[in-house]
Amino acid sequence: MYTNTIENIVYLIKIPLNIHAFLRCLNFPSLIGLCGFMALNFTANADDGTPTGLIQSLSGKDASSWAGPQPYGVNLGGWAASGINYNTANPTDRSNGPVSMTDRAGEFHLYQMNLFIEKAVVKDTTWDVGGRFDFMFGTDTRYTQATGHWDTELISQRDLRFYDIALPQAYVEVFAPIGNGLSGKFGHFYGIIGYESVPSPLNFFSSHSYSFKSSPFTATGALFSYALDDQWSLNLGAVTGADNFARDLGAMSHTSGLTWTNAKTGTTVSFSVLQGDVYKNQGSDLVYYSAILQQNLGKWHYVLQHDRGTQQNAIAQGQNAEWYSVVQYLTYQVADTWGLGVRGEWFRDHNGVRYLAGAAN
Repeated sequence: MYTNTIENIVYLIKIPLNIHAFLRCLNFPSLIGLCGFMALNFTANADDGTPTGLIQSLSGKDASSWAGPQPYGVNLGGWAASGINYNTANPTDRSNGPVSMTDRAGEFHLYQMNLFIEKAVVKDTTWDVGGRFDFMFGTDTRYTQATGHWDTELISQRDLRFYDIALPQAYVEVFAPIGNGLSGKFGHFYGIIGYESVPSPLNFFSSHSYSFKSSPFTATGALFSYALDDQWSLNLGAVTGADNFARDLGAMSHTSGLTWTNAKTGTTVSFSVLQGDVYKNQGSDLVYYSAILQQNLGKWHYVLQHDRGTQQNAIAQGQNAEWYSVVQYLTYQVADTWGLGVRGEWFRDHNGVRYLAGAAN
C-alpha cells in the first residue's frame, strides 16, 4: 500500500530489478544498482496502535514509549539508505552524469540519512496545529538543497567531497474544520509535482528518472489542501519558485493540483502544476506540469506519468528551454518485504538546455 507518510514503514532491503537502458544517442550508460534501506521510528502505527520500526522489531519492546515527546503527539523517526551501482560504460571519472543522486559508479555511498521530528495535525472537528522538521545527510543532499541561503553552505565540499547537509522540510501546519476540512502548510516543504520523491522509503527504485531530476523538489511558501469529497481533492499554494528559499523573493510562483481517487477500482489520477518567474528582474517564466495515472491490480501496481516543462531565458537572454517525457512503472509485491519492478522512460530535451548535451531524446 502506498501512503503519503513514512511512519508505517518498518525496514527492508531494497533489491528491485533496477536496470535502466538509456538511449545511446547521448551515450548514456546502463546502470545496475543495489540499495539497502533501513527505517527507524519511535512512533506507533496509526492504523491499529501497534508500535512499528526497527527497534521494536528487533527488541520486541514498545519503542514509542521511549520517546519523551510522544505523549504530546510529537513523533521522532528517520531512515538511512545506501547502495552501490555498476556502470557498463565504466567512466574513468566514475560519474554517472547526467543521472542525479545515484551519480557515482562503482562506489558505495550513503545516499540518505534522514532524521525528523513531527507533530501531525489531527483532522477532526476542531482546529489543530502541527509541523515538521527534516535533517538529511548524504550524497542525495546536493540535489535536495534550496537556493537562497537556507542549507547550501552548512558544510564545506572540501571536507566531505560528495556529501552534504540538506534541510528539505521545516514548516508549520494548521488544520481548520471548514467544510470537509482545510489544512495549510507554511514554510519549507516537499512539492506536489511528480510520482517519485526525494525520501527513499517512498520510492521503489533506488535510482531516479530524468523526469524526476528535471522536476521541482521543494517549495517555500504556503500550500493549502482541501478534500472536495471522498474522491476529489485540491491543492493550491503560493511559493518562491522551484527549489528556492529566499533568492529573489519578488519572483513568486503558484502551485496547484487536482486528484481523483476511486477506491473501488484502485485508480488514482492527478494533475499538478508550478508556474512563475525564476528571477525577479528578468523574464524567466517557468511552467512545469505533471499528469499521473496510478492503477492497483492486486499485487500489481502500474503508473503512467507525463511531464512537460518550459522556461524563458533558461541560461542566457533569448535561450529558452523545453523538455517533456513519458515514464511508466510496473511493480509486483512478491511479499511484505520485497518486490519486483521495471521502469521505462522516454525523455526529450528539446532545446538541449536542460542537460547541456544538445537537443536529443
